[in-house]
Amino acid sequence: MKVKLLRSLTIGYLLVPNLLYYFFWTKTAIAAVWILLLLAAFATVLTSGNFNSDVRSTLGIKDLGVLITFALLITFVSGAAGLSYQTFDYWCHNTKFYELFKYDWPIRIPQDGPVISYYYGYYVVPALIFKWLGGINEAVIFIWTAIGFFLGLAWVYLALNKNIVFALLATAVGDTPHVIKTVFYKFTHMWYEMGDFGLESWSNFENLLWVPNQVIPTLMIGGMFVYLLKNKLDIEYIVLPIALTFWWAVFPAFTSGLLAAIVIIRKWLLAGFRLDWRLVFKHVILPFLCCLPMLLFLTSHEEPPISGFIWQFPDSMPSRVIEYIVNIGINLVLFFFCYRYFSTRQTSPMDAFPFYLILFFFMVFPIYRVGKVNDFLFRGLMPYLIIIGIYVFYPFTVASWQDSWRMLRRSFLQLAFFAVMASCSFIAIGRVVRALRVNVVTKQYFPDRVVFDPIPYDAYPNIYEVLRDKWSQREADQYLGKKDSFYELKMAPSRSSDN
Repeated sequence: MKVKLLRSLTIGYLLVPNLLYYFFWTKTAIAAVWILLLLAAFATVLTSGNFNSDVRSTLGIKDLGVLITFALLITFVSGAAGLSYQTFDYWCHNTKFYELFKYDWPIRIPQDGPVISYYYGYYVVPALIFKWLGGINEAVIFIWTAIGFFLGLAWVYLALNKNIVFALLATAVGDTPHVIKTVFYKFTHMWYEMGDFGLESWSNFENLLWVPNQVIPTLMIGGMFVYLLKNKLDIEYIVLPIALTFWWAVFPAFTSGLLAAIVIIRKWLLAGFRLDWRLVFKHVILPFLCCLPMLLFLTSHEEPPISGFIWQFPDSMPSRVIEYIVNIGINLVLFFFCYRYFSTRQTSPMDAFPFYLILFFFMVFPIYRVGKVNDFLFRGLMPYLIIIGIYVFYPFTVASWQDSWRMLRRSFLQLAFFAVMASCSFIAIGRVVRALRVNVVTKQYFPDRVVFDPIPYDAYPNIYEVLRDKWSQREADQYLGKKDSFYELKMAPSRSSDN
């Protein structure tokens, strides 16, 4: 598989749910215009000649076999389709599949009220198939999810010179503080007093157990972003996948969009604004126009999410400082020194500016909370962590294992930093082991020893009810649509009762 085909498949995978959004969630005139814009943007992907890859960027039969195998494993471990252990968030995931299957689109709560402001990108394609089949089919969920993980993992794999070990390690980056806290817990019992929300990063691997819908586009964006940098391609090509991701994952799309915007503007400034304006229009302006109605839709909330600087909430600030040092500080120090030590091995290193910009964001984002459990931090850091992982491990993919080992053993400090960095994988390995122990097969053969009941799809009629019952009234209310929002007044399709 050539990289041009991989890019086309990736953009197409992200695109189809966006086409469904405009067809079902907007007025006919808006849908007609923006579907044409999306198709025009996709045409630029199909006709682009800049992704005619060399042999090193072509996925052969062996590469495809490796990627398919690990995509299936990751999908199984994630809990999608109820095959293995499921986290608490599957109450939401499964309810979304059910309400999209059961009710007309767009979803309104109450039925004569405004459109609920939620990101359904991951769910709408399987749900549309469910409507055709007349019922929820878990094979559809599994296949759709596995395709997404295959495409996302393929970009990380290519960015890391087809090294699957480091590609998987990159997905686990961010969990080192968790490992350290687990090791020292029996001595310290508690490093800090837990507050109402967390100040910590979760790796993409950890997040796939909670939000596979957001990890899929994150892997695609992170891997593609570094692939562009590594191959000295125009970074403007990343704007379209980011624009399409808002319907899938709001916070990862926002943070990766912020990163891409600064990197692109810096490039333009260094060029003195002597630009290829045709490229700018096709790959920056057009994608931005494509997602503009989506941004208006996602801001049409009746209740804003909980937000504010961390010192504005009644938690213990000394505990917050310790929490920041442990969860954010350890990672910052680790990322900085690992990159400084290991990047010297590269004869043609990638641009360091995006890496240091990410470290800056990683340092300042935790001081502002968005969401009850601080979703902005947990989800927003995902693209940054996958990019950091690729940057840090990339030098080990340009040489043989023997050369890498010889380099590491020359310096105890470098070996120690690499070992601590790689320790992030311990959490991911534990999650895999748990999935292999707790699943539908082990439940069938060892019913006395395995407790596993997949979360039902139809326990709640809609996302509002499950959020109100399992989380809080505030979280349920924040996803209700706003009656007088611009989206509801100017963009939303007419209610069936109005016709």
